[in-house]
Amino acid sequence: MKFSARHLLVPLIVTGIAAPLSAIPAAAAGSGPADRTPPVLTATGGPADKGAVTVVRGGADGATTVVPLGDSRLTGYDEAGGHAVLSAGKAANGGASAAQLRPGDVIASPATAVAPHGALVKVVATRPAADGSVTVDTAPADLVDALGDAKADLRTPLTAADLKVKPLTKGGNATAGQAGGQSIRLDVDVPMPDGVKPTQGNSSALSASMELRPEMLFSYERAHWYGYAPSRAEIGVAADYGAGVKVHAEGSASYDTGHKPLHIPAAEVDVDKTVWLGPVPIVLNLKVDYFYDVSADGKITVDAEQRTDGRLEVGARYDVNKGWSALTSPEPTTQGTPARIQGAATAKAGIGSHARLGLYGSVGVEADAMPYLKATATGSAEGAPSKKDVKTDWGLYAGLELNGSFFADLRVFGVKVIDHSWAFPEVRYERKLAGGTGR
Repeated sequence: MKFSARHLLVPLIVTGIAAPLSAIPAAAAGSGPADRTPPVLTATGGPADKGAVTVVRGGADGATTVVPLGDSRLTGYDEAGGHAVLSAGKAANGGASAAQLRPGDVIASPATAVAPHGALVKVVATRPAADGSVTVDTAPADLVDALGDAKADLRTPLTAADLKVKPLTKGGNATAGQAGGQSIRLDVDVPMPDGVKPTQGNSSALSASMELRPEMLFSYERAHWYGYAPSRAEIGVAADYGAGVKVHAEGSASYDTGHKPLHIPAAEVDVDKTVWLGPVPIVLNLKVDYFYDVSADGKITVDAEQRTDGRLEVGARYDVNKGWSALTSPEPTTQGTPARIQGAATAKAGIGSHARLGLYGSVGVEADAMPYLKATATGSAEGAPSKKDVKTDWGLYAGLELNGSFFADLRVFGVKVIDHSWAFPEVRYERKLAGGTGR
């Protein structure tokens, strides 16, 4: 993600400093044998028909079994109304039938046209239809209902094929496919407010580029003899990134755009990524919007460039003994080129991203991240009768602002929280790249 003024293509956007969130811990249900550990689930390629549903049935021993339904799909889905329709299936071993399904069975669907964010529901009642399909009354399900006793850690790379972006138009360019298809690059010229123009010899006042290798994070661990809820869970996005920002601007007055939407290509990114843990499809949802924030409190001219590299981990982690906390990321490293700053003002320019991250369409984390470049100047020798009579103090700073929230409606983890939402502590990294004093 474009860290340095550029979190722009796939999120990395929320990361904060780890801090506990009040949570109700899973109730101990007995210690259980010390040598018993939940089975490890690994990512699989899923069924031959990537649109087919999986139905699982839980047992008293904490294990789950798959109910064979051939290649049945969701042909109808009303999440709010609590209804779904399963097709009869086309495979030789048949498809869904009312006789096969029991109340409490869990239906898990990958992301499809009928269920764009996937589906995770419990069977309440079934009604067979004349065409062989089955209408199902449903209730929301948790991942613990689908996975049972299990332990899993997923690191799923995101590629260009996973991203849904607006068609490219003037103002930006996105390319993908480097590094085995796991690298994404975005280049953009940022619109400037009235009164700001490029300095002489430059075509853009603010431009940036970002290269990243993103992956979605998911982990889960539960043992029924300890409690119904997971003892550990995680949802997030991580990426190694490199970003550059160039500011060649002069402003004639004070201005502040605030968090203004960035209406350029790739300014809206959606991901509905299905991965299979054993037979169960896990649908990771991500929506990212971008904004820019440019401000100054007086006349100032800035010619400066910077390069930022690092790794971001954005999301939330649950531990039965500690509750929820934000994922943490190391402070980025930034380098700048020789800069020219003139005037008597402070100016800041940055591009940020707002992300919503969850499972099966249930939002769990929201966050803003804005890398920025800030210039300060207390005076200028320009136009002075004698440069010896004018003192100039200037500084160039690279920074990153991070803030976000965790929401209780990430219900699919089966972990309850006391508050509806909890704000991550706001974090700011700022590093002085250059500065000086002269006459």
